[in-house]
Amino acid sequence: MAIVKMNKFTLLTFESQKAKLLEALQNFEGVQFIDLQEEQLKGETDELKELISDEVDSKCTEYEENLSKLRFALNFLQGYTPQKSGIKAFLEDKKQVSYEGLNDIMKENTWNGICDELKEKESKLSKLNNLKTKYETEIKNLELWKKFDAPFKSLKEFNRVKCFMGTLAKQYELELTTKFQEEIKCGNLEILNSQSQDIYIFSMVHESEAIKAEELLKNYGFSNLSLNYEEEPSTLIENFSSKIKSINSEEKILIEEIKGFSCKLEELEMAFEYFNNLVIRSHASKNFLRTEKITTICGWNVLNNNSKLQKTVEKAVGKDYFLEFNGIEENEIENVPIKLTNGGFSSAFEGLVEMYSLPQYSEVDPTPILSVFYFIFFGMMLSDAGYGLIMVLASIFAMSKVKDKERRKSFKLFLFAGISTMIWGAIYGGWFGDLFSYFGITPPKLIDPTGGITQIFILSLAFGVIHIFVGLGIKAYILIRAGKFLDALYDVFTWYATIIGAILMIVGVGGSLGKYLLIIGLVGLLLTQGRTAPTLAGKIGGGFYGVYGITGYLGDIVSYSRLLALGLATGFIANALNLMVSLFPAPIKYVLAPILFVGLHTFNLVINALGSYVHAARLQYLEFFGKFYEGGGKKFTPFKLSEEYIKITK
Repeated sequence: MAIVKMNKFTLLTFESQKAKLLEALQNFEGVQFIDLQEEQLKGETDELKELISDEVDSKCTEYEENLSKLRFALNFLQGYTPQKSGIKAFLEDKKQVSYEGLNDIMKENTWNGICDELKEKESKLSKLNNLKTKYETEIKNLELWKKFDAPFKSLKEFNRVKCFMGTLAKQYELELTTKFQEEIKCGNLEILNSQSQDIYIFSMVHESEAIKAEELLKNYGFSNLSLNYEEEPSTLIENFSSKIKSINSEEKILIEEIKGFSCKLEELEMAFEYFNNLVIRSHASKNFLRTEKITTICGWNVLNNNSKLQKTVEKAVGKDYFLEFNGIEENEIENVPIKLTNGGFSSAFEGLVEMYSLPQYSEVDPTPILSVFYFIFFGMMLSDAGYGLIMVLASIFAMSKVKDKERRKSFKLFLFAGISTMIWGAIYGGWFGDLFSYFGITPPKLIDPTGGITQIFILSLAFGVIHIFVGLGIKAYILIRAGKFLDALYDVFTWYATIIGAILMIVGVGGSLGKYLLIIGLVGLLLTQGRTAPTLAGKIGGGFYGVYGITGYLGDIVSYSRLLALGLATGFIANALNLMVSLFPAPIKYVLAPILFVGLHTFNLVINALGSYVHAARLQYLEFFGKFYEGGGKKFTPFKLSEEYIKITK
């Protein structure tokens, strides 16, 4: 239950053996490479200065092109493949295949032909879509001229008549028609269509007045229609509509053909993982340095896996290697990747620590202690045994279906949260609120939430004090472990004395002991909290500021009253929902009551479970971590096999 011990390894092998070695290390999934090329640029290590940078495999470009084709094919095909939905899809694990099995499958995999066929169909589909869009646009434009009931070519057949067809702003409609009637004696102007801003006009004028008519129209911003069609608008619309129908039919056939490739999806996914593994291996070389024949690899691995790593290397390259393990030096601590290891209970809560920030290698893994308090706080906030029972059953069902370790951890977290909720619900006597009271049953309880609010409030604050004291205790442990005994005395035990003294005085227990402890603590804080300041004024100011910090502790302790508030909220809302359901008159309520009960209580469970999840985490991150935790550790990300679509087993 701690941060896994790491060590650093240096591995030398022949350049000719590198491919085999990388394949073995990728299957081993237990090393994280150090970027030696970056280290070389820093110039801090003399041994690296004479080496040259290693490069990616010459076939990497080919692998990446294959990967790109596969990514396109998968994305394209998934758009036409029925997607699984609902709980079944949520609980479904990735398909698993062994590494050797994947290599065997690839010998007969026809991914390249499938990709080419899909690319061809995508191209056809794209052309059809473009053509359809073009016809739709033409129809939309021709609809505006639909009232023109003659072929467009007829406009060019007049000898002594000039035709004008186009648009102008609607605001000039009245003025234009009036002036046209006044000034043009041998002509006609017709408004074919009128939209919100423009009007669509057609005019025929005798050639003797053509210039005058043209000038008149220009004065009102006339824009001539330019169309390359000869047929009548309605005929053109009909033709284009017919072509769109034909395209739709063609598209439908094409889409059905594409859907027929759904059975090839897994074959493409296998090929993707295969080439992705090759690309990952090729890019790993960007971390290495080499001479003409020797490759230098450096990285982190788990201390307990040293012998396994050595056997893996030996199996891959025989005796043609040099492997050396080194301990972690002081200046390397902040670069050590972090891997946590915890027992069955605590490991379920590792995600909460990771969500905040992983500890640094020099820190303490807070997961075991966090898990205990999170377990208590979540249940105290949700505090309904019925809701807890649902969470437990749902989590057990999910865990029976899911085999993936990381996903099982999440469900296990909710399983423990549900157990805690059941325990606190039984303590408060809450089973779907006061549901049992409607059947004349009074479930046993240890604390009555209605009449024992003060009792729960005191219990909440007591948990807060214990939580904060544990946090301070961890800080003292870290300081003492680092040999800083006085710092532990000044920054932890002074606060213990101050807070315990204040509590004893408030509750009136212990006689004068509380007063003496409080005085000792405050004086200690005043004298020590400014000790790092370079000036006397700074030391005095720091001392007073340290004493002022007691208000922060007061706020932290009061913050735990949310354990009371959220717990009461869940129960009282559940009671109110039961009352609402019971108010429906018989016989309607016999039909509606079960439906409303399930719907309303599901809503209450989801909302309050979410609130409990967030607020229980908040108490850990702010009140608890704030006392000792820095975080900022980088997660151990081993060189491993790709598993974007398929889980590859060793």
